[in-house]
Amino acid sequence: MHGRRFEVTGRQMARSIEAHQAYLDGDLAALRRILGDPPDFPNCLQPVRLGVGGYPLEYAIYWSPLAFIKALISLEADVNYSDEAGFPSLIAVLSAARQDGDALLTLLLDNGADTAQRGINDWTPLHMAVAQKASSAIELLLRYGAKGDLRTRIDDCSTALEDAEASDWRPGIDLLREDKGQG
Repeated sequence: MHGRRFEVTGRQMARSIEAHQAYLDGDLAALRRILGDPPDFPNCLQPVRLGVGGYPLEYAIYWSPLAFIKALISLEADVNYSDEAGFPSLIAVLSAARQDGDALLTLLLDNGADTAQRGINDWTPLHMAVAQKASSAIELLLRYGAKGDLRTRIDDCSTALEDAEASDWRPGIDLLREDKGQG
């Protein structure tokens, strides 16, 4: 094998654990200190070696209390951050299976999260909600203006309604047809 080898030292592992704990505890001061208080916080990319994802908001969606996420947003965290892995904020919430998922979706939507932002499989948040069979998320997204007629631009080039129909998921079909005036 050629090239440099990636090694993690005990100190790096301790910093990673400390950062993760700051997210779990919702400790904004500790996180800023661990990150070196970057001037573009909370819209800074976190160091790869820290092992806590790209942007603070993304990692917080998966691991932090709602109050911590509110604090990040109050500091102007970009709710429409781009994510190379395919998990922008609304899709991240849906994939996280949080008990407070609807409250977090509402928080993000109230702060301008884009209901048409594309993610994994070129899905919109509505596509992801159908895949997760999340009726309440579909209702929220539609209430905030999500468009059920947006097609993916890869694979089956389907709409969220067509995906619900393909999986024969009646609650999703009914919600999305009702939104189209076909209910």
